[in-house]
Amino acid sequence: MGSNPTLSVEVELNLIILDIMKYFRFEKLVRDSIVAHMEENNQKPTGVRTLSGEEFIAELIRKVIEEAKEMKGTMDREELKEEIADVFEVLDYLKEVLNLSNSEIEEIKENKIKKNGGFSSRTYIEKVGVTEDNKWFQYYLDNPDKYPEVK
Repeated sequence: MGSNPTLSVEVELNLIILDIMKYFRFEKLVRDSIVAHMEENNQKPTGVRTLSGEEFIAELIRKVIEEAKEMKGTMDREELKEEIADVFEVLDYLKEVLNLSNSEIEEIKENKIKKNGGFSSRTYIEKVGVTEDNKWFQYYLDNPDKYPEVK
């Protein structure tokens, strides 16, 4: 069998491209068509795989946080609509994979509203003071990321 000079040139070009290509950590769940779009744009995604059930749930949770953080960066109504749609889509996948119905979620939501109210009064708390004998004292100490102590 003779050698194929076109193949040799192609292999050499690929080696040159790999040598000059910079890689950036991605490490996240992406939409179904993203890999193809990247390849069409001369990007080289690596480590592409299908997630297991538990991995998928964990990455959906990371994705909903990512999408919610993107909402924080804008007050533009159109951009917010896009981000809200993204959050809803990810939550829909979470409900599907966890086999949760809309009625289950609505029931929990209604129970929370009955117990503590909703958000219609727009109440905001800057700080809360508690004494060491208060039942909430240890809870606040145990959750410093959520409730950092004010010194």
